Formats: sequence, C-alpha cells, structure tokens
Amino acid sequence: MSVDKAPLDPRIAALPRIEYRAASAFSLAPPEVGPVDWLLSDIVCYPRRLWRLMQGWLMSGLARRYLCTLKFQGETDHATAAAFAAVPGSRLMHLHHNKHELTWVKLA
Repeated sequence: MSVDKAPLDPRIAALPRIEYRAASAFSLAPPEVGPVDWLLSDIVCYPRRLWRLMQGWLMSGLARRYLCTLKFQGETDHATAAAFAAVPGSRLMHLHHNKHELTWVKLA
C-alpha cells in the first residue's frame, strides 16, 4: 500500500496489487493499515516527527521491516538520530547519495 497526499504516477497505479490511499502518513494509525512486510518512508518532515511515527509502528508490531530516510533541515538532530540508532536490530547509516540525510534500516 502507498500512502501519500500526492497522486501516484498513473503507470504505477495501473500495476497489479497496487493499493493507494490519498492521505498523510501521520493521519493513519498502524491498526488502520494492518500488517505490512515493509514500511518505507521518504517523508519530508522533521526527524523527531518521523521518530514519533516509527515509535507507533514499532510498538504495534505490525511492520516486519523498515527503511526510512531521516531528512535534516538546518542543524542535525543528533538526539533523534541516536534514538533511531538505539532500536535493537536496526542500523543508521549515511549512504553515498544522502546529502543532509541518514538512512535507517531494521530488517528483523
């Protein structure tokens, strides 16, 4: 399922098994979405807000794997980066093409 306020590209929307909700990811509670194999986030927001969203998902146990981009605006929010890095079984990294961003992955 894709959740975004912006519409999907029609070529993607036409693919089989694509489900799309025109909404803000912050407006949906994990139980409304249900279990997911992958939770992917490239949301443009402050890292602290993304952390609160991911805490809800982590506590729900409804996502098996995570891949998220933390987008820093201005100063780096080291405290929030440390919170992501402290999640057991996860990794926070600065990938080659990340500018003022970090990528957080939790595979188990």
